[in-house]
Amino acid sequence: MPCEALASSGSRIVATGNFADVRRLAGPDTQMIDLKGGTAIPGLTDTHVHLSEKGTAEMELVDCRDFYVDVHSVADILQRLANAAASAPKGSWIVAHGSPMQDFRIDDHRFPDRHDLDRAVPDNPVSISFGAHVTIGNTPALAAGKISRDTPDPAGGHIKHDPQTGEPTGELHERAQLILRKVAPEFNYLQLKDGIVFALNQCLQRGVTTVHDIVRYAEPVRAYQEIYKEGRMHARVSILPRVIESMIETKSLTDLGLITGFGNEWLRIGGVKMSIDGGITGRNACFHEPYENDEHNHGIIRIQQDELNHTVQVCHDAGLRCCVHAIGDKAFDMALDAYENAIEHSPRKDHRHRIEHMGNWLATPKLIQRMVRSGIVAIPNIAFAYYIGDAILDCVGERRLTKAFPFHTLLKNGVIIAGGSDSPGYWPVDPLRDIATAASRKMRWGEVWIPEERISVSEAFAMHTTTASWVGFEENDKGTLEVGKLADIAVLAEDPFAVAPEKIRELKVEMTLVGGEVKYQA
Repeated sequence: MPCEALASSGSRIVATGNFADVRRLAGPDTQMIDLKGGTAIPGLTDTHVHLSEKGTAEMELVDCRDFYVDVHSVADILQRLANAAASAPKGSWIVAHGSPMQDFRIDDHRFPDRHDLDRAVPDNPVSISFGAHVTIGNTPALAAGKISRDTPDPAGGHIKHDPQTGEPTGELHERAQLILRKVAPEFNYLQLKDGIVFALNQCLQRGVTTVHDIVRYAEPVRAYQEIYKEGRMHARVSILPRVIESMIETKSLTDLGLITGFGNEWLRIGGVKMSIDGGITGRNACFHEPYENDEHNHGIIRIQQDELNHTVQVCHDAGLRCCVHAIGDKAFDMALDAYENAIEHSPRKDHRHRIEHMGNWLATPKLIQRMVRSGIVAIPNIAFAYYIGDAILDCVGERRLTKAFPFHTLLKNGVIIAGGSDSPGYWPVDPLRDIATAASRKMRWGEVWIPEERISVSEAFAMHTTTASWVGFEENDKGTLEVGKLADIAVLAEDPFAVAPEKIRELKVEMTLVGGEVKYQA
């Protein structure tokens, strides 16, 4: 219930009620904060981010993302790369990032290929990613990675070739991207730490006090611990170590006896992540039916069923919650097969296993029944609809997206859903944007998409507060502004329940408190 005032002490809320009653608790050292008409809400949670890697990229990479900068054509991209190369030593790497499915939106309706990159930057290896699932390199970059016309596709990846000449076009999908990542320079450790601090502070600006961050190697885990000890961690983090396609092995976690929840209120293990299929933004998500106008492309499977079953079973038995990436309907089926197999062999009610990206589309009645029966949590990404729903329609087809992002249907049928943005890099971490989209269905590209799947503002907020806290095994500490819970609070300039749902994304965050301390102020 709304209240006039609250008090916190020692990082937790100790009283709520009317102003006069709460005011009596104040002592000589009490800090009083007047919201001046603003509205305090529980600190928001984003349950699916790639913050530790992408935060550094936000600071260091050449920015060619059309959602961020003024880029409308291949020529615009090439000009930004050429400008960066002009001030770089000859032979040094130029590493850039674009937006997912940018080929759909720019004037040329295609990505640049290696020949385009060669013309713009002839004397430096160039690598540019377009989201997480497509990377393009120029000729010097391909040579550094020893990629030629005879290089076979790696398992779970694809090297695109020119159908006329057989030569690589420079475009690499899924695991094939790792070839360039192994030879391109990585961020140094200090850059990594500063990038994490930078990205966490960006989260605070939108009222986000907790993120679930996916990591694939040891350095971010160490960096988080050091940032915490240095007093520079101003938002809370649940780490999701990635296993398979990662420098972290399942055995390294289970041999240590780590379980979900290990850590403290600031930094803890939230589970393990693994990815069955490719991403929709690279047209690599795996469907039973092929992509539109591409009859031979069903997507890419990155983990075979036997390996998936074994990994899920081992983690389940070890007390590690699993967060399995599945985007296409074939991958959905594989994920549920693995979960059902693990639960049948080792029944456990409160596992809170997740399917990342489930709830974006193709939530059939049978699939919903399987999820509810096994207690599987869906982590959909309404930001995908907001930014690139029109591009997804183009490559998947309207029939498969008749009930895209069916949040109303999922909730009505008892599926637990929490919000994850898959940010930063693609787009900013911003649950207010995602809450507005879920409640209004008004998309960036202009359409009110499938309005019958709107949910209430309260339901949309729950995806980033109460439900998100439960998904993090933190329902006793977060999600509501109640006595005994952490004083993680976002102060909005206006009451989000008193404005039109589509206006929620525009609300200014005046202040963000974590543990009762002001960590951001506009």
